[in-house]
Amino acid sequence: MAYLSTSTIGDDSSAERFELQDGETSIGRHPDCHVMVDAGAVSRYHAKIVRRDNDFLVEDSGSRNGTFLNGQLLTAPEVLREGDRVRISDVELIFHHDAVPEFAQDQNQMTFDGSNFGIMMVEEPETERVSSSKVEFRSSTDGLKLSATAEAKLEALMRINSNLSNALGLDEVLPKVLTSLFDIFPAADRGFVVMEDGQGNLVPQWVKTRQTRDETETVRISRTIIREVMNSGEAILSLDASEDARFDSSQSIADFSIRSMICAPLLDGEGKAFGALQIDSLKGRGQFRDEDTDLLSGVAAQAGIVINNARLYEQALHQREVEQDLKLATEVQAAFLPQSPPDAPGYRVCSYYQAANHIGGDYFDYIHLADGRVGIVVADVVGHGVAAAMFMAKLSAETRFCLASDDNVARAIERLNDRMSRLHVERFITFLLMVIDPKSDTATIVNAGHMAPVVRLASDGTISEPGEEESGLPIAIDDGMSYEAVEVPMHVGDVAVMYTDGINEAMNANDEEYGMESVRQLTAIGGSAEEIKDRLVEGVLNHIGPTPPFDDMCLVVVERISNAEEVIRDTSDTVDEDVLGDLEDGLSG
Repeated sequence: MAYLSTSTIGDDSSAERFELQDGETSIGRHPDCHVMVDAGAVSRYHAKIVRRDNDFLVEDSGSRNGTFLNGQLLTAPEVLREGDRVRISDVELIFHHDAVPEFAQDQNQMTFDGSNFGIMMVEEPETERVSSSKVEFRSSTDGLKLSATAEAKLEALMRINSNLSNALGLDEVLPKVLTSLFDIFPAADRGFVVMEDGQGNLVPQWVKTRQTRDETETVRISRTIIREVMNSGEAILSLDASEDARFDSSQSIADFSIRSMICAPLLDGEGKAFGALQIDSLKGRGQFRDEDTDLLSGVAAQAGIVINNARLYEQALHQREVEQDLKLATEVQAAFLPQSPPDAPGYRVCSYYQAANHIGGDYFDYIHLADGRVGIVVADVVGHGVAAAMFMAKLSAETRFCLASDDNVARAIERLNDRMSRLHVERFITFLLMVIDPKSDTATIVNAGHMAPVVRLASDGTISEPGEEESGLPIAIDDGMSYEAVEVPMHVGDVAVMYTDGINEAMNANDEEYGMESVRQLTAIGGSAEEIKDRLVEGVLNHIGPTPPFDDMCLVVVERISNAEEVIRDTSDTVDEDVLGDLEDGLSG
């Protein structure tokens, strides 16, 4: 009677033997196959051996990974001869016509995965074991089993130590961990690392399968197992997950065809689980053993430390990139703000600006209009940081456009509000505009929800806040708003202080505000624009002390230093002197 065997040993008790049928003998992973092989990437119906008279022909049954005869891929049925080797996936079967022939003991070996490992057959109670320096091939009532020898596991662990000691990034750490695990656990079909994201969702970070898979193929993972391990903080071994009472409520495990599996938690330095490391097998039950659980737990403990360090390293790199971006954004924002006082004859203007963070949402600008007037703007975008700064940049461009498009400043601000509102950004802007005219003794103010300017009259030292009652809604709340322009006198010596709420709402360590009354009192003392600005800045900084600023601070002080007649006379005198100089040069020539 013809046989297939897993060994060339003549002793029937030490070799796996499969008697061939008279008609057709099927080989594969399905339980209905005559020769059931539950190891490696064996197809359900992988191959068959058909008897024709006295000959036996081997034929591939359309398997995914092919059938090999004496190392050659089968493309058509071939007649088997004594000693021919039929390989399917990781298992090699030997054909014999009548009985398993006897061979010398030193020829007793079999091939694993297409290469010779010198695997020797040995007897063990209730199982037959093939061992070498790399793998063990075990057959039992549960099917064929593959496991690494103790020497191979030790070698792989040492390699993990070596690989992980030099790894810094997660993309470098994770594949090295999984590759090493496949050396330790040759029965594993899949391995993966799952970690929680910032919202607590489980996200597969790296997946490895023993067989090459399509990149578009989705590797499905049971969250039931991962959550169980993370919640308990202990590794789980399941000889057959589909029949495990711990997971009997999870239909996904049965759907994923998970059989044997080990899953161990990944812990940070404080012992908190942030993910899990799992290997599993789609082969028969019992592919892993109890001692494998401790082994994977040890690898997971080491990997958890290295992965946590890699995460901290990547966070540090990201923080460094953010700081570089913020530094660049700070430089860009500084370029948006005025670099020098405006060219406004008869006026002196000085300013102070400090962002709470690297960049701020406060805004001030000097805008020269076509008729010689100068618009001075102080505004505050709600919030601060990058988003507020970007909105501020848009405001700057739109303000210049609108003021250049309409001589009527109230209509210009109405148009500005419409354009900013249509952006539908969930932010608004308090906005104050003061237009000064060197040829006039008045200034025009338009207020959109901002603090009114504090004006000190030189004539009697009184303080007023013009435009407070006429203030409209902040910019960008809704389009179609109306705004009112208010004219205020500006005589020689008069001073107007424009500021954002980072000045009056500046907090000290006791959460006490600096207050608008303090702004009024220091302005009422009088002095030049520069003196008032320095006095206010010093008062605010002394108030907050070492406490970091809570909000951006912006301050602009406008002082009338000469009247319109003096400006005109100074200009005409300069022209006359230039003309006289030209005449003198002409005469001397």
